[in-house]
Formats: sequence, structure tokens, C-alpha cells
Amino acid sequence: MRFVTYVLTPPQGYFDPGERLLRESGVTPVTIQDTEYLADGTVVTRRTVRGDREHVTRALDHPDSNTVDYLLSDVDGNTLLQLHYQPSELTAQLLETHRRHAVILDYPMEYTGSENGSLRVSQIGFEGELRSLISDTRSLVDLEIERLGRYDPSDGRPFVDLTDRQREVLSVAIEEGYYQVPREVTYRELADRLGCSAGTVGQHLRRIESRLMSTVITGGSAAAPGSGSSGNSETRPPSSR
Repeated sequence: MRFVTYVLTPPQGYFDPGERLLRESGVTPVTIQDTEYLADGTVVTRRTVRGDREHVTRALDHPDSNTVDYLLSDVDGNTLLQLHYQPSELTAQLLETHRRHAVILDYPMEYTGSENGSLRVSQIGFEGELRSLISDTRSLVDLEIERLGRYDPSDGRPFVDLTDRQREVLSVAIEEGYYQVPREVTYRELADRLGCSAGTVGQHLRRIESRLMSTVITGGSAAAPGSGSSGNSETRPPSSR
């Protein structure tokens, strides 16, 4: 397994209009903790931002916003934004490009550069898949490689917080082609090799990202899902647009 860390810089200074509105409202994006591309073409993401909560809600409720729904929470001194939105063409293309390759995102993705206008991304996978991903991504956006090498879970990266069983499940899933497009193995087939049920395999794979995201929120070892939340929450009713 190999890893690569690179920085993406969008040509217009932002990845989508909603991000631009947040910046114009004085809100600074900090991290993206997880992202899910839904079948209807929308995106659900959790990210941390820095700025006045009123400025955040003003941007998200703006008529030009691409927001479908959102939830704001104060978690251990961070402002956590859970956001459901309609992605820009660029964001959709980047997500589709990632889905075509057998690689794993190592969350969090960190905003960096001038006014946090760029995004630092780390990927883990086999060398051929990483090379292909980088080539395809460069056709869409400026990409600068910062670091690459052999992946070692003991080097302090978030993957070290996975349990031994989770590492085993993830390793078998990658080896058997679960992340290939199209997938080369089913939950049932993975379960047969791992000696467990198909439901357990699916549960393990879903919990891996949750455990990694907990590392971002707590700033240390991964906590159990649902722990570590405190403070106020603010939600917005579903958009009527």
C-alpha cells in the first residue's frame, strides 16, 4: 500500500458557490471530516468551520446558496457543520473521479493556503490506482503533490486508531477488490473469508470512517460514535426551493 498527500486549488478560488458565500460572510473553512455522494446527485458532508454562527447561517440561508439542509453544533470548541447540499459541477466531477478508483480517503481533508482556499487531501491505495487518480484529478483542477511514500499505520496517521479487526476487514476488502469499480466482491464473499456474517462486514466498513472522524473531533484517539458532543445545536428546516 502507498499513500499520497496533495493540495487541490480550484481555479476560481472556491469549489462551489456555497463555499464562496461562507467566505464572503467571514467564515473560514477548516476541515472536511467526511463526505458522501448520494444517488440523487446531492452531497452530505461534515466539516469544521471558524466564524460567527450568525454569519454561517446567513451564508447557508442565502438565496444563491446550494444548501438543502444543515445542522450546526458546538463540539469541543469546534463549530461542526453537517451539510446537505447540491454540489457544483467541479465538486461532482472530483467526487466521481474518486469513486472510479480503488483508493481510500484519509480524513480529515484540511483547508490550507491563502485564505484557506486550497484543500489538502491524503489518499491510501495501490500505486497504480493512485497514479491514475492523480492524473484524472489534474485534468479538472490544479494539483500539487506534497508527500508520497509507503503507507505505514504506525506513523501516527488516523488509521492507527482502527481496531485490529477493523484493519483486518479493511485489508481484506482492499485485497479482494471491494473498492474496485465495478466491485469485484460482495459482503457475503468477504464474510466467508473473514468468518463472520455479511451484515457484520458492512457494519465494520461503515464504522471505519466514523472512527476516523471521531479522531478529528476529539483531537486524539478515536472515540465511540456519538460521544464527545456538547453545547448548542441549530438546525434549519428543509428548503422549499
